[in-house]
Amino acid sequence: MNKQTLKTVIWLVSAILFTITSFSCVSDKADKQESSSIQISDKPMTFCNPITLNWGADRARRAGEPVVVIHQDDYYLFITGLQGYWYSANFKNWTYVDAPDLPGGCPSVVSDGERLIVSGDKTRRDVFASEDPKSGVWKKVGYYDREYGDADMFIDDDGRYYMYWGWSQILPFQVVELDPDNGFKEKGKPVTLFFGDYKAHGFERRRPEDVIFSIFSYRNYLPEENPWIEGPWMVKHNGKYYLQYAAIGLELSTYSHGVYVADNPMGPFEYSPHNPLTFKTTGFVVGPGHGSTFHDKNGQLWTIAMVPSMYGGGRGSADIALFPTAVDAEGFMHSNTEFGDFPQYYPGLKENAVDNNFTGWMLLSRKKYVEASSTLKGFGPENAVDENFLTHWCAASGDPGEYMTVDLGKECDIYALQINFDRHDVKIEMGRGFRMPPSLSRYQSFTVEVSADNENWSTIIDKSNNTVDDRHDYTELANPVKARFVKLTNVFTHDDGKFAVKDFRIFGNPDAAKFTKVNDVMVVRDPENPCEATLLWQPVAGADGYVVRYGIEPGKLYNDYMVYDAYTLNIHSLNRDEKYYFEVEAFDSGTDNFHEKTRQTMGIGAEIELFRGREMLGRKMIVEGINEYIFENIVPGEYQLRHTFGPNMWAGELIKDQVIGAGDQATLSETLSDLGVGTEVLGQLEIKVLPGKDSGKFVVSLNYNKP
Repeated sequence: MNKQTLKTVIWLVSAILFTITSFSCVSDKADKQESSSIQISDKPMTFCNPITLNWGADRARRAGEPVVVIHQDDYYLFITGLQGYWYSANFKNWTYVDAPDLPGGCPSVVSDGERLIVSGDKTRRDVFASEDPKSGVWKKVGYYDREYGDADMFIDDDGRYYMYWGWSQILPFQVVELDPDNGFKEKGKPVTLFFGDYKAHGFERRRPEDVIFSIFSYRNYLPEENPWIEGPWMVKHNGKYYLQYAAIGLELSTYSHGVYVADNPMGPFEYSPHNPLTFKTTGFVVGPGHGSTFHDKNGQLWTIAMVPSMYGGGRGSADIALFPTAVDAEGFMHSNTEFGDFPQYYPGLKENAVDNNFTGWMLLSRKKYVEASSTLKGFGPENAVDENFLTHWCAASGDPGEYMTVDLGKECDIYALQINFDRHDVKIEMGRGFRMPPSLSRYQSFTVEVSADNENWSTIIDKSNNTVDDRHDYTELANPVKARFVKLTNVFTHDDGKFAVKDFRIFGNPDAAKFTKVNDVMVVRDPENPCEATLLWQPVAGADGYVVRYGIEPGKLYNDYMVYDAYTLNIHSLNRDEKYYFEVEAFDSGTDNFHEKTRQTMGIGAEIELFRGREMLGRKMIVEGINEYIFENIVPGEYQLRHTFGPNMWAGELIKDQVIGAGDQATLSETLSDLGVGTEVLGQLEIKVLPGKDSGKFVVSLNYNKP
């Protein structure tokens, strides 16, 4: 079997290739809603953001600037920096194509119906076309007049070609018509379209507090930097031209898309007051930007974006995410990122996907109790259930048998699981070219088991010999299972790394989920900066979190935040000149978060210590729920029981007959003090001495059983 065939087979088997990746500038001519059809009829039918870009035995790569285009009834997918791409008939099973003649930059991709046309960007001017892109054979067909930077070629319904470009904090987006019969040279002069405007568009502001990882080694982020606007992408829908742009940088959690709209491909373009388009700042996935919006085979819109990622404490990288998108009756484009990193249906399965694509499978694992086989200092198991891609649990080794067990607190209906792996302490040999390390025959391998009692286990996932480098391993179960405990066990960790998990995400309980509208939401808009507002609402008992929706019309609350562990929210993404409406809805998975009771796990802060003469025999922290504290090896002598940093509570001499002897009767028994809270007496502090063959025991009791 040759390498190309092997890659194809493994991709078809691995259906996780939801790698809809490739920021490109592609023209999508689907302009009308077609009759709905189902392209997928078998499981799995769902995916879960974020998605790893991987193929065959090759390693996962950075998935930057993704683009999808339909060409001759197949979806094609491109990404930055890769001389190759994928195609799929159903958006679920993908085949990878090597194309060594293609440029490896941030590509522009467009279909004219007969050919796919691709070009690179920035320093690249060559234009390539293929009449059979599945073959990987491309020919040079043109040479641009200039280096366009982030480039997007668009073909209108009348066959005219346009180039959109822009990639700067100070330069504008521009457009010029191209002549495909003259090597794609420019026809006429470029037209300036728009610049960034963070004072009017709140989501464009680059706030230092939103920085995930810095791209600067020589300066700090400024309080009021101009936004980066980049990644132009044109889609035509119902006769309108929607020019999508990304703002404000992958390194910020507020990275997103916006849209300008026009009646003509050359403009003038008008800012959409419903922006931003893919804003998402909370949850495991944040910052979806610099991607593309495309029509699926049913004519429904989807937006694919790159999202920030980080592995092994590196500088930062990118994965991909996909969100349903639509244009409403008044022509306003909007996406739905609500529950956007929970399981969603593949394109082609749900009508009106922008409102109906969430499966209803709730996140069950967040903030649950986790038991681990071992833990590397500073990387506790609680990190694996905190919904933060920047943190992770790390075992002390990468040995087989390292494990973590999540206690959901009660029996749940489990429908799907996503395991997000880190790359802690890996040792790899870098490669050439794009410096990808050599491929391996085996990657992170593991099993997942479930149990009702934490003792008897059933295996539901067995990837003991995993050949795909999937850092966001998602499994939709063929049938839901009932369980309280879910155990993830290491079988093999590649590159000599330690077994490390960013988040072990468990989904289900659709029938137990509750959604409660919150009344009396208080909103205060900042009069000096109307792009900001503060919300406050009454908490809902038992809620896992809250969805805060907002928009400029009551029936069009197209933007949202997901809020955990708070009943207030500061919003910085409003458009200055718009009036806003807000609503808050609580959601509950039917489980309770684990809250560590530190008085039971760490103590109440009060310590007791026993001295014989000047020698301290021991010190014990009083812990809530433990009412007896025993000091061993008591021999004749002078003793003192002290409250550490406090008073002496008892002093006296213990003679031989009190500490040496047979039987279990106390030879000394005294009540030292009352115990209680406030003005209420709840019990007594008592001591007793128990004799032993060679030494006795000194017992301190907090007796709350007496009236």
